Parts: sequence; C-alpha cells; structure tokens
Amino acid sequence: MEEDDMNPILESWKTLADGYSERLDVVGSDQWDQASNCDGWSVRDLVKHTIDVQCKIPDALGAGVGGDLGDDLVSEWSRVSTAAIAAFQTDGAMDKMVEGPMGEAPVAQALGLPSMDLLVHTFDLARSTGGDEKLPEDIVEHAFESIKPMDAMLRGEGMFHQKVEVGDDANLQTQFIAFTGRQP
Repeated sequence: MEEDDMNPILESWKTLADGYSERLDVVGSDQWDQASNCDGWSVRDLVKHTIDVQCKIPDALGAGVGGDLGDDLVSEWSRVSTAAIAAFQTDGAMDKMVEGPMGEAPVAQALGLPSMDLLVHTFDLARSTGGDEKLPEDIVEHAFESIKPMDAMLRGEGMFHQKVEVGDDANLQTQFIAFTGRQP
C-alpha cells in the first residue's frame, strides 16, 4: 500500500508514531530514570508502557512484536512501530476483527484507543524531557471530540485523572491536555 493510499486512521497513527519517534530520539541518557509527569513513572516506565500498548493490535494481527523489551528503548520503539505499520498495511488488516480494550472490533476501530494513548504520551514524553509539546492539531481535535462523551467512563476506569480547569479561551491542545488531567 502506497502512503498516498493509506487509510486515514492508519495515516493518523503513523503521524503520531513519527511524532513520538522525534521526541524519543532526543531523550538524553541522563533523563531515562528521572520522574515523568505521569505519577509514579520514570521516563523509562512511560516509554515502556507506550511501547507495550502499541504492540497489542499488531500482535493480534500476527506481527509478534510484543514481549520483553530490551534496554535500548529507542531501538525497541523503532522495531515495534515499523512492524506495526507493516502489519496494518497488509491487505484487509484494517477490517480484521481483533480483541481490544472495549471488546472485539475491526482493527480500524480498535486502533482508536492505542492512538489516543500514543497522542497523550507523546505530550507526556515531551513534557517530561523538555521536548516539543506541540501535537498535531487535527488529531487533537478528533481525539478530543471522541473522548468528551466518555468523560465519566474514562475517569471511572482510571485512565485519566480529574480534569484541570482552564479558561474558555484556552487553545484546543490546552483544553485537551487539561481534559486528560494533565497540567497544560
């Protein structure tokens, strides 16, 4: 599949994966064990979590990328994200049914939560390491509109902390980040 022919969901995931790679590539050797902005997690813990979540759907498609991660998390992310794209681009992959966090669904639908995780943790990684915190506005807008109706469930499931109050004039990314319980 040519990149121009990519499914919009896959294209969005790839944009997020590329953005995560950019932030990950500049993590300093002295930053891995420092606290992240995710309670109780170091930067290393945050990256491991992000990689683990991104392995689930490719593994359901037979990619075999999950399991024990090596010490070089930058290389592990490169390996996982490359294998994920290859798995997602196989003929019919986006229509295959997989078990996701919300039950069985086609890959195109099940990819929503891992994409949200990748979006939010791209911000977390950048915030934790002094990197570029700017997220793709179109993806933020779509993600924010998707999660607003699930507010109570997301907090009940422990996915997000309580919302951080921001002014009505705050930009979209600030509103989104605050909605996820993070300080903008």
